[in-house]
Amino acid sequence: MRKTKKLVLSSVCAALGVICLYLGGIIEVLDMTAAVAASLLVLFAVLEIGYGYAAAVYAMISLLGFLLLPNKSPAIFFFLMFGYVPMTKFFFEKHLGKFSWAAKLTLYNALLLFLTFFGAELVGFSTENEWGIAAEVMMGVYIALANVVYVACDILYKRLSILYLKKFREKIHRLLK
Repeated sequence: MRKTKKLVLSSVCAALGVICLYLGGIIEVLDMTAAVAASLLVLFAVLEIGYGYAAAVYAMISLLGFLLLPNKSPAIFFFLMFGYVPMTKFFFEKHLGKFSWAAKLTLYNALLLFLTFFGAELVGFSTENEWGIAAEVMMGVYIALANVVYVACDILYKRLSILYLKKFREKIHRLLK
């Protein structure tokens, strides 16, 4: 594929990713779901055009999400929790083998702790909630559930990439010619 087509494909992926984040910003319950959906476009870019262009898609979605969205939480979730995962997943699995889970979870939890401690207002953990549960307890539950979501997304990315490579890649390549 020529560089022009790669650039156009990465731009389309970035635009679709910003649209996903925008929909998550409109319907505030779907902000994390929108971040995962936008990260699927980064996964597509990794599989189809490589790590460099996938990093550009990640950067464009993150930057445009911060600049254009009225509600910044989907952009923050994408930037810190899910957008980079397709790139690091395959990189760690390729270079670390059996130890890739440890590296992936360490990176994810470091960024998740950064988000929960510096973005506690964003995720609603600044004070105790209406049921009297302390913010620290809610942060612990949030971190545990976010790790479950991360593991599920990692498995999803693996299965979707296998499905794409076996069933849909040839059809997509015919469209891209």
